[in-house]
Amino acid sequence: MRFRYTLAAALLALAVLLIGGRFLESFRAPSGPARTQVPDGLEQVAPTSTPESTSVAQETPPSLAPSPWSARNKAGIDALDKEAFEEAAEHFAACLTARPDEAVYAHNLAETYARWAMFLHDGDAWDRTRSIDLLQQAVDLHPERLDLPGLLERYRRSEEAEEGFFTRHTLHFEVAFDLNRTEVRTDVQTLVMALEDAYLEYGEWFGTRPADHGQPIRVVIYTQEGFSAVTQVGAWAGGVYDGTIRVPLTDLSRELVRVVSVLRHELLHAFVDGAGGGAVPGWLNEGLAQWLERGRRGPAAGDLERARMAMGTARPFPLDQLKGSLAKWDDPKAIERAYAQSLLFVAHMESHFGAPLLREMIECGPKGDTPRAVFKARVGLELDSVLADVFPPR
Repeated sequence: MRFRYTLAAALLALAVLLIGGRFLESFRAPSGPARTQVPDGLEQVAPTSTPESTSVAQETPPSLAPSPWSARNKAGIDALDKEAFEEAAEHFAACLTARPDEAVYAHNLAETYARWAMFLHDGDAWDRTRSIDLLQQAVDLHPERLDLPGLLERYRRSEEAEEGFFTRHTLHFEVAFDLNRTEVRTDVQTLVMALEDAYLEYGEWFGTRPADHGQPIRVVIYTQEGFSAVTQVGAWAGGVYDGTIRVPLTDLSRELVRVVSVLRHELLHAFVDGAGGGAVPGWLNEGLAQWLERGRRGPAAGDLERARMAMGTARPFPLDQLKGSLAKWDDPKAIERAYAQSLLFVAHMESHFGAPLLREMIECGPKGDTPRAVFKARVGLELDSVLADVFPPR
């Protein structure tokens, strides 16, 4: 009897596994857009999270070997994790050719093309034309990914606005601009020096430098019309960081001080992104960018006074309302208050609790922590209670 029941159970298990075999593949679930790093920036769309084997696949009995396409899919996942995009694409394409009805293979191939496109568009191996072609293939393979068409459209707008631009390479930057703009060509060295000085300064503050890992930071200088066409943000935006620093200017000789300040501001977002990734709340990102754009001594007294005037008697926004980007906001007064609140709050925290705590709050995300939790652990107070101290009821 024992043998018969054991045999029956084994046959039943085998049948279940065969019927459910399509679920033994590793897959990638869409995650949607990531947040922006910048005050005036777009939401940077990031590819979905790293694919992992399902628990069913992990529990497959050793005696039942997975299909060759499951193994090939896993090899593609491993290659994608290493940013070996061409190798990953070959694996997923082979899987999709063998099993064209298996959506997971199409989705993984789309994810590979999306990441590859972003690498070619913003990375060292800069190739905008190919990045657009790859992203179009990703859209075709996975039309349910609602983030990809917007990214593709942004890449196409960027290609059109930057057609014929010259790129100047420096130690840590790639500065692209229209050579036909004499006023930019004449004074671009001043901007380069300001960027390199700020890079060294921020590197000392953070203890890390994003471009030292081999990928320079791209900076693009537009006309106002070109900037608006590419970024699609409101006229209030002085600059954007979306993986690239984007700045509009009309007459550099008259706008030099403002443009240098904007470049410093946007560069700070690149450092924050490198140190904390997507976990840094907008109010901390924006507040710190304003606090350091004037230099390591912090904002001038006049800057803080203007921020207080912008706040007026209005109640502060809840911190959770300032977690993300302001790019989608459309009320100029509310935007001005949000920036003012962020600056005043960060300035208060720096003066009362010190810059090292701000750095720890920025860097905690990749370690699995949150700025709120770090602040509570170090100070013993809730962030919201400190916000109430900075902006008491009137």
